[in-house]
Amino acid sequence: MELTKKNLNKNIFRLALPVALENVLHMAVFIVDIIMVGRLGTVPVAAVGLAGALGFITAMIFTALNVGTTALVARNFGAKQKNEARKVAGQSLLITLFFGLTFIPFIFYFADNILVLMSADENVVLLGSQYLKIVLSFFIFRLIILTGSSIFRGAGDTRTPMLITLVMNCVNILLNWLLIFGIWIFPRMEVAGAAWATSIAYTIGASLIFYRLLSRKSILTIRFKHIIDVNISIIKRILRISLPATLDASLTQMGYLFFIKIVAMLGTVSLAAHQIAIRIEALSFMPGFALGVATTTIVGQSLGANKPDLARLSMRKNCQIALALMGFFAFIFLAFAKPMASIFHPEQDVLALSAYCVMIAAIEQPALAIYIVYAGGLRGAGDTLSPMIVTIVGTLCIHLPVAYVFGIVLEWGLAGIWFGAALDWIIRAIAVYILFRKGRWKTIKI
Repeated sequence: MELTKKNLNKNIFRLALPVALENVLHMAVFIVDIIMVGRLGTVPVAAVGLAGALGFITAMIFTALNVGTTALVARNFGAKQKNEARKVAGQSLLITLFFGLTFIPFIFYFADNILVLMSADENVVLLGSQYLKIVLSFFIFRLIILTGSSIFRGAGDTRTPMLITLVMNCVNILLNWLLIFGIWIFPRMEVAGAAWATSIAYTIGASLIFYRLLSRKSILTIRFKHIIDVNISIIKRILRISLPATLDASLTQMGYLFFIKIVAMLGTVSLAAHQIAIRIEALSFMPGFALGVATTTIVGQSLGANKPDLARLSMRKNCQIALALMGFFAFIFLAFAKPMASIFHPEQDVLALSAYCVMIAAIEQPALAIYIVYAGGLRGAGDTLSPMIVTIVGTLCIHLPVAYVFGIVLEWGLAGIWFGAALDWIIRAIAVYILFRKGRWKTIKI
């Protein structure tokens, strides 16, 4: 990737487009589960939605452990130090295996208790626990996929993770159809079938990631020695950058966990409607997230090549594109909320409520575009502390309190909870832009 102002637009789209497609495909795994399970009724939708959300939360926390991976690989690539990048990649996989094998059994053991704490109905807990335990049994493969994708992105290859996710998605859709409804020689497994389909897809995806990382044709080829030869210095550097981002993600996702608990307090209809609305809204995250990843990579490589002005310009340019794309989604959400929600085959009360929430989601789209891109740029520079502070303040002081007051105290219901979330993202966007303008990120050493 040639780091010049002339090639900036080309680099942005070359990096962002595969990431956008990849994340649409990742989200499609959960969307397809809900669409197919939606034919089974409201309780299965709420159960799979809630269990899937808990799995997503776990994945996002572990994703943050890869922020240091992307930043260091990108910085080493910008400085043309590929051997150091290989060492970072190998040690990142080692960290993932350690944390995954340590914490996933803990989450598995308390799966039932977590769902009960979420205030879900008994039937929702029963089905949700069944789904969650199957997925968690194979979740280490999901974490390997996330780490491998971060390695490739830091190196400037966003196409490989996208193609692997495409394969995973095809496997998931096919197995969903066969296992949920008992097609051909397969048994009708319903909710458990959706879980098995997702788990098998993860296993195949992780195998392909490892194969590609070990291939001589890869942009960044590693060997098993890069994984098993423990390098304390590199591990410390990865964790020093990643831990603030991990705390950021942990607080965000724990906040989201309590957010879902507040939703569950309103009943199974609200919980099902929320799960449908959040999956529709997640489609709008994809271009913003993709541009955030492109920003992280370009900023990291630009600073590695001692080009801070290019790093600043890339943040601005990516934000402009994100605002345009997510503004378009805001229009779509306002105009087509009900037809989009109807794709999930919900019952009428769930349909009406989920469509209303999708319309509210339109309000936060511009703020999300600003926050995702500039936070991605700060992290690419190695400044993971600033987004963490914004997250702490936003989660503890705005997101949860306002959602509870609007939704429960003032009795505005699910709509009030979504209004509270929109307000939080607007304030976070203002804060992260101010931090970008201050420019501390340009002087951080990693």
